[in-house]
Amino acid sequence: MSFKPMDLDDKLIGKLDAFLETNSFVDLYSTYDWEEDTRENGFPDIFCLESRLNYSNQTTGITLSDVKSVAKWGLSRHQNRIEGIEIVLPAHSLQCKLGLPNQKLEGDPSIPLHILQKSITKGVGPTYLSKILRFGLPQEYGAIDTQCVRIFGLGDSGQHQWLVMSAKNDGYGWYIPKTQKAWPSAYSKWINILRYFASKLENNCPHPQRFVDAGLRKKGIWVCADVEMALFSYASQQLKPRLNK
Repeated sequence: MSFKPMDLDDKLIGKLDAFLETNSFVDLYSTYDWEEDTRENGFPDIFCLESRLNYSNQTTGITLSDVKSVAKWGLSRHQNRIEGIEIVLPAHSLQCKLGLPNQKLEGDPSIPLHILQKSITKGVGPTYLSKILRFGLPQEYGAIDTQCVRIFGLGDSGQHQWLVMSAKNDGYGWYIPKTQKAWPSAYSKWINILRYFASKLENNCPHPQRFVDAGLRKKGIWVCADVEMALFSYASQQLKPRLNK
């Protein structure tokens, strides 16, 4: 299970509860679709990246090569510009030697984010920093990308506004400015939102069996990355009609 949520005010919790009542996380998770990663396919690339970064965290530490693999998976426009030191996150930064999440992350999930920002000097912004953590420790992290910020942040419609965070379009595509005041504090809030949903959902997450067999998930138990996948699906579905206009 993920850590318990912290520092969410009653107004926000009311919004999250209302979202829970009107949306099926099982359906949203099941309709997640990114390149080859669909539930019908067993999320093969997600499985490989989680396995790879989990191994790196337990051995060498997460490497710049791992970062480039995550950027390639996400189709980053800047994947060929990524620079930094070879080990961007030391071994056991995310998990201890027993495989349990680092307890320090419960109170401050942004700790490894600050390390990554110093270790990766070029080519990676908020979206991909969060994706590295999502693949490195899916139990406790989910990505924050432009789709989710546009729907759940200050966003396009202002429908949800769970986060005081915005995305911009520079004419080449959407991105999350790392210079905005809400970064990285809004990411910590995002993680606690994911924790909240994970704590409320029934044990019915329809993980592909390979994740359970490999020890990456416990059958049916929602973790932060699973919740984020469901929310990404929701955000993508909300934005699709606008893209088709």
